[in-house]
Amino acid sequence: MTLLQSYIAKPSTQKVLGRRPGEQGFSLIELVVVIAVLAILSAVAIPAFVGVQANGKASAVKNGLANGVKECAVRASDDKSTAFADAQSFASVTAFSGFSLAAHRTTKAPAGSCFGAKATATLGSGLTDFTIEMDPADGTMLKTCGNPSLPGCKPGSVW
Repeated sequence: MTLLQSYIAKPSTQKVLGRRPGEQGFSLIELVVVIAVLAILSAVAIPAFVGVQANGKASAVKNGLANGVKECAVRASDDKSTAFADAQSFASVTAFSGFSLAAHRTTKAPAGSCFGAKATATLGSGLTDFTIEMDPADGTMLKTCGNPSLPGCKPGSVW
């Protein structure tokens, strides 16, 4: 018996060769139903994912601002420069997607210091501005946001 004859004699090969046209695959109706279900699921899920992304960006920039001000307090306790540009947390002012960072003038800290920072939202991003200020004398913090109805803000314009 040759190799070809033994291959053709196998039950699995006979099963494939014994099929009639049209006995395999999905019908057009089955494919249309699957596509309709996927379309409905994506229509429901996409808006939810957009909100999650905006909340993630807001959380990331708020954590970055808080870490920068904490770094500033450590630099001050080590008798190092507290200039905004010297803080590593604020080294890249465009590090956060949808925001740009800058020094924020506070009433109790020197101008241009890292004790105050502002994250300005990019126009059209659907995000709001965030500010953070720390009083170097007593360590009290003030955190504000621009629009409480946008992601990342709580009622009362705080975060």
